[in-house]
Amino acid sequence: MPLHIFLSQWLSTYTGGLEAWKVGKDVLLFGVVLFTICLVFAQGKGTRAFKILVAATTVYGLLHFLLWALYPDIYSRSAEIGIIYNTRVPMYAVLGFGALLLHPKFVFSSVIKVMLAISTLVAMFGVFQYFLPGDLLTHFGYSLERGVRPAFYIDDNTSLPVRVMSTLREPNALGAYLVLPALMLVSLLVRVKDLQKRYLLAAALVVHLAALALTQSRSAMLGLVVAVGLWAWWQYRGWLLRTVKRYWPVVAALFVVGAGSLYAIRNTAFFESYVIHSNQNEQVEDLDSNDYHALFIRQGLEGIQEQPLGHGPGTAGLASIQNPAGSFLTENYYIQVGYEVGLIGLALFVCINVWLYKLVRRSTSHWAPVILAAFWAYFITNMLLHTWSNEAVAAQWWVLAGMISVIDVKD
Repeated sequence: MPLHIFLSQWLSTYTGGLEAWKVGKDVLLFGVVLFTICLVFAQGKGTRAFKILVAATTVYGLLHFLLWALYPDIYSRSAEIGIIYNTRVPMYAVLGFGALLLHPKFVFSSVIKVMLAISTLVAMFGVFQYFLPGDLLTHFGYSLERGVRPAFYIDDNTSLPVRVMSTLREPNALGAYLVLPALMLVSLLVRVKDLQKRYLLAAALVVHLAALALTQSRSAMLGLVVAVGLWAWWQYRGWLLRTVKRYWPVVAALFVVGAGSLYAIRNTAFFESYVIHSNQNEQVEDLDSNDYHALFIRQGLEGIQEQPLGHGPGTAGLASIQNPAGSFLTENYYIQVGYEVGLIGLALFVCINVWLYKLVRRSTSHWAPVILAAFWAYFITNMLLHTWSNEAVAAQWWVLAGMISVIDVKD
């Protein structure tokens, strides 16, 4: 998934059929998920939890089609993409859940190794991208006309350094994608005793953190800090409390120094450009990224209030970009879902999240706390962006969460 956009943009310049390259993965996903469900029930391995997850996902998908039927004037292309983007999220969980039910002896660590190997390559390319020409990806088929921007800058200010996106669609997506593997590397560093392996893991972690920093994605950075904090608290609460109690003057001093440093640089160009992304344009009426976040979120909430049953799939979020009449980015995935499929659809999606979260909590796998901590990181990013609409980020967390739900489950 993290390589799909790069490969589709590049290879389609030789083969043509860019749309086929884009849609192919989702057609394949639907077919594989349907085959997995049928196989699980045919072999009599469908647990109660799996049946509930499949039923909720099915109802969620049907709700999208029902609203499309009720609002036939919705731009068809946006509606189709909206249905795909929204419904594939829980479908990833069904796929991971079903795979472990069919093969209970499946080695989960092998999936982790493959995932970390790919994420390290993606992160390395992101770091290299920072030092390469800004138009590099235009040579691989990237362009606005083909649906993917070749370069990103803060508030489109080309005088600032480029924001890296590696092989993903945009910098925020890359930042969110790197959160889970970075957290996994932290977990492995603590557990692994072999010195050579620790050096290798540390090097991989440095690459991930460097790439994440170069995305300049504030939501991803905040999400990683929260995820690491939660994971450390859940795993080493006693040690953390003893350490803080013993060295509280040092902790307090570091906090004061940090807060004082931020206050001292609050009016500098660096702070306004890189930390708060404030627009430095002399025209006062221009809005910066923070203003747009607040504006779109408010408009999304107003839209839900006006039409609580929803405006139909594809009327908000990334799918709405396809609409020639104009797009509507709510800058919040949950508000996007509520705007598209109403309060009923939003409630159903939240229930799926809560249900899967509870299933992961029941697992005795040492990876369960990592998956749970990453959930809260993505909760934060989704409050500020359309994170789950990115297939690489969604597939990574939801497939693993589905798989973890089956591993060493407590009764």
